[in-house]
Amino acid sequence: MPGELFDRAPDEVIRYFDSKGQKVSFDWRDVAPEEHAYAFTVAKSAGYDILDDIRTAVSEANAKGESFDTFKAQLEPVLRDKGWWGRGLAYDDIRDKWTTGQLGSVRRLRTIYWANLSTARAAGEWDRIERTKDYLPFLVYMRSTAERKRPQHVAWAAQPVVLPVDDAWWASHYPPNGWLCKCSVRQVTRAEAIRLGWTPQIEAPVITMVEWFDKRNGRPVWVPEGIDPGWQTNVGLNRRRNVANFLGDRLAELSPPGRQAALADIVASRLFLDVMAARGKAKMVVPVAPVAQRVRDITGTNAQHVWLSADSAWHIMDERAERALTTEDIAAAVAVILSGNIVRPRFAGAKSLVFMGEAAGRHWRVAVKFLREEAYLTSITPKSGK
Repeated sequence: MPGELFDRAPDEVIRYFDSKGQKVSFDWRDVAPEEHAYAFTVAKSAGYDILDDIRTAVSEANAKGESFDTFKAQLEPVLRDKGWWGRGLAYDDIRDKWTTGQLGSVRRLRTIYWANLSTARAAGEWDRIERTKDYLPFLVYMRSTAERKRPQHVAWAAQPVVLPVDDAWWASHYPPNGWLCKCSVRQVTRAEAIRLGWTPQIEAPVITMVEWFDKRNGRPVWVPEGIDPGWQTNVGLNRRRNVANFLGDRLAELSPPGRQAALADIVASRLFLDVMAARGKAKMVVPVAPVAQRVRDITGTNAQHVWLSADSAWHIMDERAERALTTEDIAAAVAVILSGNIVRPRFAGAKSLVFMGEAAGRHWRVAVKFLREEAYLTSITPKSGK
């Protein structure tokens, strides 16, 4: 497939990839499947200054819809110049030693190209599925377009598997389901799902777990039958679970790449959009930042999160319409709160704090009001920075 080409990516696909952090690794098994949802990594990249080069090339290919041939032609000379080509020494950070292995090659570049672009598109597609599931509440498993098809995947498409978007089966079986898997899903109405044979009594196919021994880490891993190890997760659902993790007090515990991705996902989440749509109409809230211990010490609050209410959103975006703030500006405000740069007041017992900082190329003044058990974002003001 020398001319393999992905179409130009939609905005949600570009956002998914570009919001990823980076993680140097020696082996693909060193990064958990769930972590791939928010961390870009290339095996055996440790000890070489090539991760930024590869990421930039993948990002451009993703955004522009470049073919593999174009991707390879631009990246291979750079990697050769930096010595990351053919067999060579790579640093194993887990075993703390240098070892000989395969660095760059045409085959590895094809794997990097395919894995990153296909998962970005899968995650972006899942984001669209979530947004439209009220009208198209079912998914149909579609046959792979690859020349060599996995028997289990063919069976899922032949039936076909037709299940609600929220069925747990899609958490592990939403494609791609293996290396170079080209299966897909089609989103349909309830009426079409019924025509395809779905009934309320139909249950998802039984998931049989099979053992795969991870020689790298010396432990068994259980994966669903028919799915390659490392591909047993729904990349789009994992990103959306970042919002759920935030609700469960886990944003502060995420790694920096995870936190960065989670913030982008919060602003793109259905809950956030619902709150923005409810401005001045309904009582709704969404969490937008954790409350640091230092802030709790100053204010005496027991709050764990800073919340944005529909009323505050109306005040910020509609009552002060001259500021022309957007949902992306809310994300910038969250980043300023996370920076912890409190400008006033700093005395114990203060019930409101003002945070100042730069994010998304602008300076921001962000005010948060603290109650005994809750905290609310109350105002966002762009500043000149002078």
